[in-house]
Amino acid sequence: MPSQIQKIFSDAIIYTIGSVFNRLLPFLLLPIYTLYFPPAEYGIFSLVYSFWFFVSVFYLYGMETAFQKLFLEAGDEGTKKKIYSSTLILIFSTSVIFSIIIYFLSDFISAKITGSTSNGYLIRLLAFILLADSLYRFPMILINSIQRSKLYSFLNSIAVVLNVAINIILIVFYKQGIEAIFYSYLVSYTFLFIISFFSTTKYFALGIQSATVKHLLKNAHLFLYYGIFLISIDLIDRFILEYFKGSAEVGIYSASYRIGIVMNLVITGFKVAWTPFFMNLKGEEGNKEIFSKVFTYFCYGGLVVFLLFSLLADDLVKINIAGFTLLNEKYWSGLVIIPYILLAYLFSGLYLNLNVASFFQNKIKYLIISSAAGCVSNIALNFILIPRYSIIGAAIATMLSYMIMFV
Repeated sequence: MPSQIQKIFSDAIIYTIGSVFNRLLPFLLLPIYTLYFPPAEYGIFSLVYSFWFFVSVFYLYGMETAFQKLFLEAGDEGTKKKIYSSTLILIFSTSVIFSIIIYFLSDFISAKITGSTSNGYLIRLLAFILLADSLYRFPMILINSIQRSKLYSFLNSIAVVLNVAINIILIVFYKQGIEAIFYSYLVSYTFLFIISFFSTTKYFALGIQSATVKHLLKNAHLFLYYGIFLISIDLIDRFILEYFKGSAEVGIYSASYRIGIVMNLVITGFKVAWTPFFMNLKGEEGNKEIFSKVFTYFCYGGLVVFLLFSLLADDLVKINIAGFTLLNEKYWSGLVIIPYILLAYLFSGLYLNLNVASFFQNKIKYLIISSAAGCVSNIALNFILIPRYSIIGAAIATMLSYMIMFV
């Protein structure tokens, strides 16, 4: 058991290092974004960014989790090859259709989410990003599933370095607006798909198996509902906040929300390592004791991170280095939400620990019920708290929603 517990946390550390680069991207670029873009403009970016992550759930329609689950349960290499090939071709086909629709409806979508058709060019850019975003995920999931954690982290790191470099060149040197952020994502995601795909060609063959697709879709639709509820909890507050308080308040909220990235890194690294770890222990004697120990150690680590950064975040953000602060002072009013966001991420990590039973018993409906409860409570709490407490109300609503899911 000690070796098993050591493995999950050593893998989690490696994945966290890879995720550090990936998830730290918006964090590292905050000094540039908040210096060069006023809150209202950054608020427009945050609204389009939120729309991106909400729509990506439909691009993937639960296939990420269904693919990984079936791939890990497959008994031989031939079956794994059929699952991977069928998934990738299916996702490519449906993503092209979705992106064409979004491209031609770009002005309409822009008017609905940003209040102006003038931002339609951002939605057209997003149509291409969503295609690349959907495709790169599956080679990376495969790499994760065969537990090649170092390769996974290396590829992520290369893509992030590329993204940061393009952001700096376009924003600092060429003085472009928020469209520069989207160009950077498009290039880095396309690059990541190409290199990750070539790293997994062993499992790919041209051709799609109808029986495999049916099996995937049978599992995927349940995870689609689960994904919609989870992504809604993370993003719906931006749109409600914009409705009541305006895009400038969304910009301040989103910038401060990103400071919680520290806890998110811990959760993301653990999440990536967790699924293949516990699935490979299915049926193993003594696995309950292992999961219990993992949960205990996760609580210890999560609480330490929460306490440290709740106490230090305010001072760290205001440190001035060569004229740069992590957040420009016009965004400092949002720092009050950081403890609530850190605690929200901690509850989401504790919730992840409890998902083992649903996967083992094939009772995904319990994940749907718990995430639906979190989503409904989040929407209700946002409408109750935001008009009176603004960004603090939005942060508290997110925290309480994850706590309800965990309970």
